[in-house]
Order: sequence, then C-alpha cells, then structure tokens
Amino acid sequence: MFKKIVWLGFSTKGKKAKDLEKYIASLVEGWANEFFTGYNPSYWSDKFGFEVSPNGRFAEHEQITDLETLKAIVNEVHKYDLEIFINLNAWYYTDQTMPLIEKMIEEFIELWVDWIICGNISILEYLKEINYTWKINISTIMAVYNSEAIRFLLENYKINKIILSREITLKEIEVLVTEFKDTQFEVFWEGDFCRYNNWLCFAEHKYWAKDICTIVVNDLIFKKKYRADFKNFLLNPELSNEEKVEEMNDDYSDIFEDIENLLLSLTWVLSLSPKGKGLQKEEDELIKLINNSKNRVDLFFDAMKGMNDIRNKNILTYLKALKYLNKPEFNDLRVEIEQSVQTGIKYLMSKSKELWGMPKLKALELWNFYARWDNLNLYTYLFFSKFKNIETVKFPTRWRNYNEKLKIIEDVLKAGKVDEKYLDRWINIERAHYDLSYLFGAKLWFREMLKEIN
Repeated sequence: MFKKIVWLGFSTKGKKAKDLEKYIASLVEGWANEFFTGYNPSYWSDKFGFEVSPNGRFAEHEQITDLETLKAIVNEVHKYDLEIFINLNAWYYTDQTMPLIEKMIEEFIELWVDWIICGNISILEYLKEINYTWKINISTIMAVYNSEAIRFLLENYKINKIILSREITLKEIEVLVTEFKDTQFEVFWEGDFCRYNNWLCFAEHKYWAKDICTIVVNDLIFKKKYRADFKNFLLNPELSNEEKVEEMNDDYSDIFEDIENLLLSLTWVLSLSPKGKGLQKEEDELIKLINNSKNRVDLFFDAMKGMNDIRNKNILTYLKALKYLNKPEFNDLRVEIEQSVQTGIKYLMSKSKELWGMPKLKALELWNFYARWDNLNLYTYLFFSKFKNIETVKFPTRWRNYNEKLKIIEDVLKAGKVDEKYLDRWINIERAHYDLSYLFGAKLWFREMLKEIN
C-alpha cells in the first residue's frame, strides 16, 4: 500500500491551540505514515505577512509559526519512527526573501527535519551549494510534465522523490513512472482541469466561482472566454472595432440541443417519407456529433438529480440518438448508457421511496456534496497500485475523513477483486468512473479493468 501523508498546520498557543502529543497520536492511529508542513516564523510574517508565503499557503492557520512548535512536532513525529518534511515551494524567492529562506534551512537542519520539498531551482541550487545531505523532494509547483524535466533534475541534483504535477493525465503518469523505474514518485489522487495551474499560473483558482480564465457553462462543461487566435483579429488593421467585437463572440453551442434538433428533424422527415429519403445529411451530422462527444465526462444518468434534471434529460436524448442510429461502432456506448439509465432510475425510485420523497433525497445529496470524489475514486487508486515506484498518493483533506475509504481500497487490493457491494450507487463507483474518464480518452477503460480484477 501507499504511504499516507498528512499536512500539519496549527498552533499550540491561544484559543485554538491543539494538544500536540494527542493530535499526532490520533493521526498515527488513523494510519498516517508521513507528515509535511509549512513554516512561516515571525521573522518572515512580520516583514512580508502571510500573503507573501514561503510555501504557497497563505493563511496563518495553515502554517507552523514558531520554532518551538516546529521542534516539538518534529520530535513527536520522530517518536513513531516517521518522517516529516517542510515545503519551500513558493513560485519564486527574491533577493529580499532568499536570506530568510536560508535561515529557515539552517533551522531545519538543526531540528533534523527529514525532507525539504523544493518548488524552484533557486532552492535546489542553494541546497547543492551547502552540500545538503537530507532528502529532497521535487514539488508539484515545479510543474514536472515530461521525461526531459525529470532527467534534468536527476542529473543535476540528489533527488529523493518527484511529486508530479497535478494536471497530468493517468496515461502520462504511466509513461513517466515506467520510464524512470528507479525513481520514487508521488501523484495526486484528484487532478486538476487546468493545465496552467501551479507553477505556470499565478492566479488563485477558486473552483466554486468563475475562474479568471474560464466560464462554467453547465456541470463540467467549460468554455473559453476568447478564441485561441484572438490576437490575430485584434491586431488586424482592416477590421473595425465593431467587427473585432463580433469576432470575440463567445456563443456556446449545446451538443445535446443539436442532437435533439437533429432527431426532431429526422422524425419529421420520416413521418413525411416512410422510406427515409433525404435523411443522409442529417444522419451524417448526427454520427459526427456522437463521435465528437462519446468521451465526455457527463454521459451518465445521475440518480441524485431526479428525472427532470437537465443532465438526465440530455442523457435520455443522447440514448435516443444512439438507438436511432443503431450503429455497431456505438454498441458499447449504448449499452453503457442504457445500464446507467436503468440502474439510475432503479436507485432513484428505491431511494426516494425509502426517504419519503425527492426533497429529502436532494438534501441528502447536498449533504454528501463531495460524494463523487470521497466515496470512491477506487479505480484511480487501483491504477496507481500497479506501479511499485509510486510511493505516495496525495489525498485532498478539506472537511473529509478518508479512513473508511482507505480501508475499502485496502480490502479491494488485498482481495484482488471488487466486491459487488462497492458497485452500489451510494458508493458512487459509476459517478467516480465518469468524473475521471476524461483522463483516458477511452470511456470504457474502467469497465475493462473491472473485468480483469474479477
């Protein structure tokens, strides 16, 4: 099994102080294998505050803020023969901040901090200059995407582990960890939709609201505000300002509406011409739409949203199109969606009856808002388990308890098969499957993996 990492950020003083000894003990009892933290002492915060961070976290409660507490944490972690490492993974350090970073590193060495997570070349160069002998991890902030980046790091520095960028796909992870079999890696259980996050972007992505660079149009469907070639027409002297504004049009075409309109047209033509004359153009367009959308992440009936939800209406329209076309190349997709609709409606009916109505079911879904991720990204974990040099998998921990989920995953790995009880809708296997399928291109990848496991 992978190691389980826990971030430590708290105070041992004031109203929100934690009992350090009991707190660390509870985390170890909860299966923590490693610890990491950020350090923002007064000699930094008095000068730069918490908005300018030495480690990419910007709140006081996410940091260890005094040397005394840090020392106590290091000693407590070492009592369990476990390791603790500290992030120095800000996007950059200036001539004003670097001397304070050097002071921190001196303190880390004195305290026997086990590792440093490095977020940029300046830290690596400094550690090399002072002949730093403790472990060095490459932070996800370094945005390591390819084998040349890994090769450069391994050839120039003594690297313990590389934390891959959270935006890379599972296929890309497979390629990298397979090529560098003697290198330890850490990966993120949940990735990120934006390729320009971390080191490549200085914006703070908010996720729940509109990001700076995208507009959320409808559940998991993203649209860029501007065309990729916007500079070409903005700089075109032959276009008027009005024409440039028109070129910047960001109208969004809903593929489900397009499919529905085509089906209406086809049905109307069939009603006038039983032999189906004049349908080839519409059918070709329908086939094109299905081919362009067959790997979408939202092609499933969401039983937590009700029959009249726009997503479920879209899926029924999509299924109607597949049945109309009746093409062998779409058989797997049709069966997949049929199963999703059938199991979804069955679950919807039984759960609604059990809870005495849809309002309570909706309330339950809101209560379990993170279900798509928390209640089982089982397949991703199983995928990572195939690679011996993926040492650690990082879980998001905001407001959530993972012990139960980890126990289920360990049971599955030890048994070598996925028990039928984990395929229940409430565990959200299918929802997790679709949420993550954008990483693969082949929508049925997880289904094939299940066959192999069973």
